[in-house]
Amino acid sequence: MGSVVSRISATPKPSFSPYTASSSLEVGECTLTCGRETLHPGIEVTEVMRRTVSRLVRPELVALRPALLLLLVLTLLLPSPLLVQAAPTGHDAFLDTWARSDLPVAQGRVSRTWMWGPEPFTTPLREPYAEAPGGFRLVQYFDKSRMEITNPLTDRSSPWYVTNGLLARELITGQLQLGDATFQAVPPAQVNVAGDPDDPNAPTYANFAHLLAAAPLPVGSVVTQTLDNAGIVRDDPGLARYAVTAAVLVPETNHSVASVFWGFMNARGLVYTGWRFREDTLFPNPFYATGFPITEPYWVRVRVAGTPRDVLVQCFERRCLTYTPENPPGWQVEAGNIGQHYYRWRYEQLGRTPQQAGVYELATVTNVVDGDTIDVEFRDGRTARVRLIGVDTPEVYGEVECFGVAASQFTAEWLNRKQVALERDVSETDRYGRLLRYVWIGPYLFNELLVREGYAGVTTYPPDVKYAWRFREAERVAREERAGLWGVCPSSPVGGGQEPLPEPPLSPTPLPTLTPSPSPEPSPTCDPSYPTVCIPPPPPDLDCSDIPYRRFPVLPPDPHRFDPDRDGIGCEVG
Repeated sequence: MGSVVSRISATPKPSFSPYTASSSLEVGECTLTCGRETLHPGIEVTEVMRRTVSRLVRPELVALRPALLLLLVLTLLLPSPLLVQAAPTGHDAFLDTWARSDLPVAQGRVSRTWMWGPEPFTTPLREPYAEAPGGFRLVQYFDKSRMEITNPLTDRSSPWYVTNGLLARELITGQLQLGDATFQAVPPAQVNVAGDPDDPNAPTYANFAHLLAAAPLPVGSVVTQTLDNAGIVRDDPGLARYAVTAAVLVPETNHSVASVFWGFMNARGLVYTGWRFREDTLFPNPFYATGFPITEPYWVRVRVAGTPRDVLVQCFERRCLTYTPENPPGWQVEAGNIGQHYYRWRYEQLGRTPQQAGVYELATVTNVVDGDTIDVEFRDGRTARVRLIGVDTPEVYGEVECFGVAASQFTAEWLNRKQVALERDVSETDRYGRLLRYVWIGPYLFNELLVREGYAGVTTYPPDVKYAWRFREAERVAREERAGLWGVCPSSPVGGGQEPLPEPPLSPTPLPTLTPSPSPEPSPTCDPSYPTVCIPPPPPDLDCSDIPYRRFPVLPPDPHRFDPDRDGIGCEVG
């Protein structure tokens, strides 16, 4: 079979750039793609630094490239051997949680730290938790934290439907949490809190254990205390030059929060909710993402890409925040890579075995048929054609419809030759043997992305309706914003049903023009819109390449859209 990729000409540029798997690098989580080039005397960009998220950086940010490149070098944290590559998300609640804070970062609309990271670095996993149904809960690890759904039957609208665990407390205390009040005592994490993972002078989470009960700094006092890798606290008056103070005392844990962190925890900025970008507080409340402070703030001297730097570190229940004065504005306060650190502790230091949740199957896209149909190869060598559930893109075979080529190009740029996750709903295949699947790539549900960006309309056929409500909302916003085809096409070419049979070869043998025989006997399998030929009604949606008839009469409502110019004659070309 042929590929639509070779048939694509110049089309409107997608508003999202194609996705490329990546991982964030710390301390200074601003990430971007770069070749081998010298950023500073004696510092060279390595292959590890290429694992980034430049796919969504907007053109106006290109001017910042030198500063961002230098920041990358200042903030490198090599991934663990177990953290081999990015993985698709696989749960829409995880997607929504990620998108609120991090989609604006991913698109380059804001310059600030990731709160989760560019995408997960594990597939969805099952971890034991006493209060979860069946004793296991769904989790997924991001660079910056771990997302969890403990009880999937609770209120989806609650900000606590997805939680992110008391990871910092577990790492510091060595109390592995297995339930609301169930803990297992294990060795604390011998993992560096900040800086290069192989820096022998950097403090580990275990070094913070004896500081949990330290007296709070007086509110208003300048933070000049330091911590070394032996857990010894000293004072360096020279650090007063950074003018960081103790901003507020939190009575729940009797610790003060550093002014730079308190400002970040109460900040407003661009977020993504309800399928729209808007200004709002970054977090529902100041402690939502971090939890309460469990240590005081301490200055540490750590190597970052081999270069010693002053970094302020403060650990909260859920995360540890860092402040690096030498970073560019927007990236001075960052969330540490505690998701990576915790995973390394739990599955390497403690020797636990990850348990796959089995919510999807990974495959590589080998061919893009059109906007909503792809060919894939699974890891075991199986191949299949996949029809994306719940969406309908304009046709590119037979009568090429408005925005059809653009939709196919969008899908090709995002998916072709990429690893994706295929999630099943209820049906395994359609009547033509094509797999019916939701397609995840990185943190994105691609079916939904097609609709939100205006490359597809919604088409729903029970029982495969798991995400139908999401797709309808995404289409509503796309229509209101006149995104994609909704701002270009004079009439909607989409929304009529599931996709046609596999497309013809690129150079098909021309079919003869057939003279219709007298009208067939009425049949429940023949759609009345085509009175002189027998064509079944949808689903699935057919196009001219799927039928042998040409130039036949068409009556409204023409559910297969064989007559796009509405002259009463179907399949006039080909």
